[in-house]
Amino acid sequence: MVTYNPLCVKPFTNLLFHQSAKGALCRSFFPNLVQRLKTKIPITAEFTALVTGHGKTRSYLHRFKLADDPMCLCNEGQQTSDHIPFECNIFEAQRGSMIKKIADSGGSWPPAKDELTTKYLQAFSIFVKSIYFLKLN
Repeated sequence: MVTYNPLCVKPFTNLLFHQSAKGALCRSFFPNLVQRLKTKIPITAEFTALVTGHGKTRSYLHRFKLADDPMCLCNEGQQTSDHIPFECNIFEAQRGSMIKKIADSGGSWPPAKDELTTKYLQAFSIFVKSIYFLKLN
């Protein structure tokens, strides 16, 4: 596992992180670069795909002509990093478990995305591990 010393993140790097036109979805999950580097997150292909919007979702694959259309198999919207954890009825049971864990820890639904990767990281990680991306394509 690669670890980073958060003290080595220069203010200029943090400024670039926030001023970049790219990475808006990732910044919504991790708005503070220094805090992100201090947090031990489960780095899996699925977790990375969900928080960056790169790979595995039909919306992303459709951009590269690797999926016929961006719509989720639930037919309720485009399959995006917002749709999967917050709306997709295919994962209603998994989302229900995540909601219960969040509520049990004093939170309310829906939380902000950055709360999923800070306050509720364990519940969010379990949700991500429980979804089967191949089932979505």
